[in-house]
Amino acid sequence: MIRAVKGGAPENVLQAARHVLFVEGAPGDSFDVRALSALLDSPITIKPLGPSYYVKSVAEALHPHHPDYYFLIDRDPHHTDEEVETSWVNFPDANTHNLLIWRRREIENYFLDPQYLARSEYCKATAPDMESALLEFAQARLYFDAANWVITAVRESQKRNWITTFKSPGGFDSYDSALERLKARPEFAKRGSDIESSVSAAELERRFEEAVCKMTGGAKRLELRQGGWIAMLRGKKLLAQLVNSNFFEVRTKSGQALQGWDKINEVVKDLLRQDKSTQPPDFQELNELIANRVRGAR
Repeated sequence: MIRAVKGGAPENVLQAARHVLFVEGAPGDSFDVRALSALLDSPITIKPLGPSYYVKSVAEALHPHHPDYYFLIDRDPHHTDEEVETSWVNFPDANTHNLLIWRRREIENYFLDPQYLARSEYCKATAPDMESALLEFAQARLYFDAANWVITAVRESQKRNWITTFKSPGGFDSYDSALERLKARPEFAKRGSDIESSVSAAELERRFEEAVCKMTGGAKRLELRQGGWIAMLRGKKLLAQLVNSNFFEVRTKSGQALQGWDKINEVVKDLLRQDKSTQPPDFQELNELIANRVRGAR
């Protein structure tokens, strides 16, 4: 498991051992860990914990016992604006299990800014050239990502706790009486109706049209500053396309050209180590939230 510890002084090591930020990602190779270890100034341990649903479950289970554990997940389609903003405004809060939700789909979405990317020492292109490429890459993914957005939203909405168990054994004295009470629960009929409605052709078309309109802002083709596509499309895929093009060149000390996520990691680390005041607003806010929490808990 990756273990990124910020700060080298003995007191910082002790603080890092106490304060832990859990993020999404597979143990052993997490982009989120690499990026956040370059961004955050505070002495804190950063660990990947798997997919978002697992991070959220662990947050709910561990927070009462470990108030210095913090959790950060991607913004999936089922997260509402209110839910996301509440996680930032109230952090840290026992009622939210010290859980933060990115305001954009993935951490990679914050790098989908050609002006920001152009500040990297590894960048060999102009911001306008990258803008054109980003729009081309994003347009090619638009309907694919919108369809998957709908699938994820429908799937997650059906995972909610829609029925509770019986609370009293009264009336369950025989097989027939128990079965009758079970079948009489109105939630089953309503659940069947809700599922049928949520996967009907008309509802899927409505959701798809809504997702596309939100992404494009109503434009026929994507435009750089219109719609929410930069926050909603799969940033991981788009960032990989941009950085692994000829817009960037990263070489090892021996002169070997890096490709893939090795190349992306170097570009991102270079950007995140620049002046914190020039970072995306959410990065600045996260850095300050964690710093305040670590200072306040000493």
